[in-house]
Amino acid sequence: MNAGFAVECCLKAAIMKKERLNRWPDRETAPDLWTHDLRVLFKRLGIDPLSFDPRSPVAPALKMVLDWRREHGYAVGKVPNKLARDICEAAFESNGVIEWLAGLYRLNI
Repeated sequence: MNAGFAVECCLKAAIMKKERLNRWPDRETAPDLWTHDLRVLFKRLGIDPLSFDPRSPVAPALKMVLDWRREHGYAVGKVPNKLARDICEAAFESNGVIEWLAGLYRLNI
């Protein structure tokens, strides 16, 4: 299930844009960027997905993508189909996290 990796990459692209980085910082300079934890990356952007306005159209998708873990990408056949489908929809569908981040940070995705 690679949808979570797509959200991670989108978050990292948004961080680069927001912080005007022209290259990815090394581990010593920015260790918090060397993570697959979506919560940490959202926090770096100044977004707290756990206290996000539940009336926002993207709120359900944010909540769903937070269920993703890096291990899901390597657990072929072990992730329930419904969870995989729900995370893919939350990442890529209309009102999904990637579309929302791309619009918010003017990313060309």
